[in-house]
Amino acid sequence: MDLTRILQLQRVPGVIDLAWGHPDASLLPVADVQAASVTALNKYAGTMLTYGIDRGIGPLRDRIALQIAQYEGVAPLPGEIMLSAGNSQALAQVAMLYARPNDVIFVENPTYHLALRILRDMPVQIHPIQCDQDGLDVNELAQAITAYQTVGQRIAFLYSIPTFQNPTGATLSATRRDALRAVVAKSGLVIVEDDVYRELWFDTKPIPSLWATFPRGSVIRLGSFSKSLAPGLRIGFITADAATIDRLAGCGLLDSGGGMAHFPAFILAELYENGAYDRIVASYRHRYASRRNALVAALEPLRQHGYTWQLPQGGYFLWMKLPADVTAERALSRIRLQQVDALPGSVFASTSLGYEAIRMAFSLYPEEDLTTAGNAIVRALTHE
Repeated sequence: MDLTRILQLQRVPGVIDLAWGHPDASLLPVADVQAASVTALNKYAGTMLTYGIDRGIGPLRDRIALQIAQYEGVAPLPGEIMLSAGNSQALAQVAMLYARPNDVIFVENPTYHLALRILRDMPVQIHPIQCDQDGLDVNELAQAITAYQTVGQRIAFLYSIPTFQNPTGATLSATRRDALRAVVAKSGLVIVEDDVYRELWFDTKPIPSLWATFPRGSVIRLGSFSKSLAPGLRIGFITADAATIDRLAGCGLLDSGGGMAHFPAFILAELYENGAYDRIVASYRHRYASRRNALVAALEPLRQHGYTWQLPQGGYFLWMKLPADVTAERALSRIRLQQVDALPGSVFASTSLGYEAIRMAFSLYPEEDLTTAGNAIVRALTHE
């Protein structure tokens, strides 16, 4: 089978490529999805194969709302949730409807590089706000908002990944969340919260989302099952105030084509119903935590040489900062000689200012390969 004509993921034979933030296909729940598909088709028949309601099927929206309430203590009302085709589609749709030409969109710096590509398709100004181990620098954001509002410049929204951020793995601290809430109350800033990694926590459950703890109307939360179930199903959800959901659901895109991810929504609803979904997510948490541990253990000798990282508490990624005298380009050139690859920090920068850091994904490979890759990276970076 020629996979180059089927998959986004392209592997180089013999190379352990930690650049890809993809799941391991061998972990994906093929049998569960197959069984749920048959059950759903028997139950709903041709209903699954026609156009769907603009907000997505009610049974799945209700089940997602129930799970949100169990995890976060706040349930979206029926008019405050809709289904999406994953966070990339949802972000593009939100930006299309809410950003006008020359508006400002704030982003974390560094941030998810493919979200930057989506936003750069819009005729907007992208303004980066620095991040550290505690997440977004809220003071810098507040100063930037004041500067733009003083000159009458319209701000569309802040795009943020506050929980298990890509690429850094950081989570916005409770103190900074409080500060951000105050900034929102003062300025009227709208936040688009990318919450794709929430369910992939390893040691402790993450704190509730911004959507769950900020005033209604201030946060548009994008959730996805690409990481917690399977990216090929292309299904996610949006929680926001009813007026925002009405606007998103009533746009021309959904008026023309019907609800997003109509067919896979029935499958996911069945996976919730039969208990498979919770079991699948629990297995992912266990496996990805084990893979994180394998990579971190192998890399540990690098700490003696000035390489540092924050242990990710969830998600897919390890963000390794380099010593002052080592560039990402130089480090990667050495690592690649060992048949290992990763992404330089500059890929995730929204300005010309790069980052002397490397992002490594531990999601795609089993523990033994990650140990091999980590050992090879140590050799590459500690031997002249």
